[in-house]
Amino acid sequence: MSHQPLTIAVFGEFQRKLARQFDTMARRFDAHDERFDRLEGRMDERFDMVTGQIDAVLHRVLGLEDEVTAIREGLGRVERAVERAGGQIGTLESAVLRLDERLSRVEKRLDEAVQGQPDFASRAEFRELKSSVDGLQARIAELERRAHQS
Repeated sequence: MSHQPLTIAVFGEFQRKLARQFDTMARRFDAHDERFDRLEGRMDERFDMVTGQIDAVLHRVLGLEDEVTAIREGLGRVERAVERAGGQIGTLESAVLRLDERLSRVEKRLDEAVQGQPDFASRAEFRELKSSVDGLQARIAELERRAHQS
């Protein structure tokens, strides 16, 4: 490789070529910058959209957590009421059995009275007994309703 002397004309030509190459490279970089700017804008839009969706999901999750807490508290109240009702149901069953035995004795007495008396004598007892039975059935229905509500 021979060394040529560096003249101002050669140096000027070198600078012009270098400037053209820099201009070409600068245009390429500008085009890439524009592409990156557009890409960055689209990415910002998508990140904003995703952030909005995450916020919406988080809001719903927090609402669900509140509902779960309320349901747990309600379930605890129901469980405590069921425990209390369990003791009451045992007492109610015992009372119903006693009433059933008492009713059986009354029916037996009524049967005995009907056998020894004409029809007109048992009608008053029948009405009284029917009234007692209706009252007992109403009380039993009320107790069952309360037991199912607790």
